[in-house]
Amino acid sequence: MKKFGIFFVACALCMVTMISTAKAEIVVSGDVYAGMYNKYIFRGVDLSDNKWVSQFGADLSYKGLTLSYWSNLLTHDGNILGSAFESGDISETDITLNYEYSPIELLTFNVGNTFYSLENFEDTNEIYLKTTVNTLLSPTLSVFYDWDQSKETGLFYSLSVGHTFELMKGLGLNLGALISYNQRNYSVSEAYSNWNNYELSTGLDYSINDNFSISASYTYSNAISEQARDLGGISDESLYGIKAAFNF
Repeated sequence: MKKFGIFFVACALCMVTMISTAKAEIVVSGDVYAGMYNKYIFRGVDLSDNKWVSQFGADLSYKGLTLSYWSNLLTHDGNILGSAFESGDISETDITLNYEYSPIELLTFNVGNTFYSLENFEDTNEIYLKTTVNTLLSPTLSVFYDWDQSKETGLFYSLSVGHTFELMKGLGLNLGALISYNQRNYSVSEAYSNWNNYELSTGLDYSINDNFSISASYTYSNAISEQARDLGGISDESLYGIKAAFNF
């Protein structure tokens, strides 16, 4: 998994050097990024034993298609959902293929599949459909279906809103909110179908130039239902960190 991650990032960097010569024939865009966070929260669940992590990845886009790589690296020894991990372990690597389509100006659809490569747990796959209304707050309804490991319904839903305020040239303030519903999805818990968690987020994006940017973010997450708290292990969490990105 580590070797694959290094290979993917190396390919992305090679693409950067090839863009200038291939620009006249194929327009490819993308980014390479890395960040440090006080923990890793996924759908309200702490997946880093409340310890600092490093997260890095890359995206390559051509027309409406995007291939994405992302990894979570643990910086301390810990115990995650009953499994022991050591500092330097990559606990998760995600590979996503996404297609974006806007049939009309008001609507944007994203459809794709994410492969979750999980250390000490069974790997799995999810297909998803995200529908965004291109209006105030950009409301987005997302539906995920685990077609691989889920033995039950395997669905997960989220509804999010957000907006970016331009404070000055190159500096933006992001505000967002999200609620989610779990329907016996493998990645959260197959023990219940109920409201899962809510999130409130804020962040600052600063563009140093056309290629480099730095982002700082904060997210508060908590359980909505008693089942999410008791069966899903979701509690109140504060997530913060900083990320640097190179865009091309």
